[in-house]
Amino acid sequence: MTETADEIEQFVHEYAEKFSTADPEVIATHFHEPATLLTGDGAIVLERRADVEILFTEILDGLRERDYDFSEVGDLDVEVLGPDRARATVEWIRYTTTGEELEHLVATHLFRRTEDGWKMAVLAPHED
Repeated sequence: MTETADEIEQFVHEYAEKFSTADPEVIATHFHEPATLLTGDGAIVLERRADVEILFTEILDGLRERDYDFSEVGDLDVEVLGPDRARATVEWIRYTTTGEELEHLVATHLFRRTEDGWKMAVLAPHED
């Protein structure tokens, strides 16, 4: 694995830890400005960090209602696209406060290296 691929793998695992804090401000620091959420319903451009915080506040509120506690990385596939770009397809496993699996989610992330390190520029949840 290349150094860049190792960095992305580390980023993904760190993001899982930070997501598990359920703090939208902490989560938002991992996103590029602007960032894009790409779903089957369309693309949502998140121009500023505050937009990411608003989106993840809504997501986390919904997860808390379902007794969400933390997330782990399952399968992880990283592809280096260049010295400053990479892609990772990640299986996210979410758990409840009792340790039961809540759900599996697969998402493809596009990353860009910035002066502040790697940032997530595109998040695209999808089927396996």
